[in-house]
Amino acid sequence: MSFFSDWKLKSICRKEGRLQEYEIYKKRLKLAESDIERFKGYIEKAERYFQEVKQKYPEGSKEYLHAQNEIKRWKYYLYEEEVKLEFIRPNSPKDIEYRDKQGVEFTKKLREAISPNLDLRFHGTPIYFAKQIIESGQISSSADRHEGYISSTDLPGEISASSVDTIEGTINYFSDVYGYVRSLPAGCIFAIYPKDKEDATLGTNLLHSVDFRKNPEQLFGVFTSPENIDRVKGWMQEFGFNQNQVYTFEGFLQAVREKSKEIDFRLGHNGTLKVSDEHTQEKSSGTRELYSFGEKDAEKLAAERRSGTIVDLQQYVEMKNSESSKSTDDNNEGQFIKGGER
Repeated sequence: MSFFSDWKLKSICRKEGRLQEYEIYKKRLKLAESDIERFKGYIEKAERYFQEVKQKYPEGSKEYLHAQNEIKRWKYYLYEEEVKLEFIRPNSPKDIEYRDKQGVEFTKKLREAISPNLDLRFHGTPIYFAKQIIESGQISSSADRHEGYISSTDLPGEISASSVDTIEGTINYFSDVYGYVRSLPAGCIFAIYPKDKEDATLGTNLLHSVDFRKNPEQLFGVFTSPENIDRVKGWMQEFGFNQNQVYTFEGFLQAVREKSKEIDFRLGHNGTLKVSDEHTQEKSSGTRELYSFGEKDAEKLAAERRSGTIVDLQQYVEMKNSESSKSTDDNNEGQFIKGGER
């Protein structure tokens, strides 16, 4: 930041009664700059040590891999500190109040708003990594982005993605909702659909890596604090995504309510599809009863859906009717196919 820009920022903070926040910000900024220089030194030291290890141990040995990983580790930390610099700023008491409120209240409100039939997963990330995700169009593990370095429990090809039952940790820890202690804006939470049944059952709080350019239907939306809305919408527009998928926490809850109502309406009460009379009445011949969509079918579709709208249930019913008709014609026994039973 230039001297003039810093002077202007300080003047604004003084006028708004945030001079203390400005002074804290300057300390945080200085600490981040110091960390950058420190990590550069660690990288140089790790690279020298790696050269020594290569003379003593074969490639692929435990010692070789450890020394190599130390270089990757410090490069990762350096990268993280460097991208933070763009976002460090003086705090706002109003912003802190908003974020503290979400940390306490949001999880309960989401669980009340969302339908059991809406299988969303949640990936939280700091604001500086949110920009990288939107720019690249991908959510991937650090191993996939940083020469194999694993910064968390995510293995290559996997990402952390909590469910509505485990989202509290995503909100309170991984989305930087309390990042104001480092004079940073809140992060973002990406709400994602599992790609398919295999993805949905990969493991606790896991999904396969997501590529929104290849599979745009997997992105339900991104939610963050009001401070970030214009910024994140700008990134979405710049990098070819729908900026209307960016929400505040309250806006996201409303979007979830609307989607939940849509899905529940299509499924009907207790997972029974509401279909027209032509799909429930008997044929005039009286030889058989048409297939009707049952609760087990709803569960199956909920597990296998790929996008925000459950696969076309009407087509599913028609397919089942076609199958049952063929079966009846083949065996010519006039057996009835009752609702949901096979």
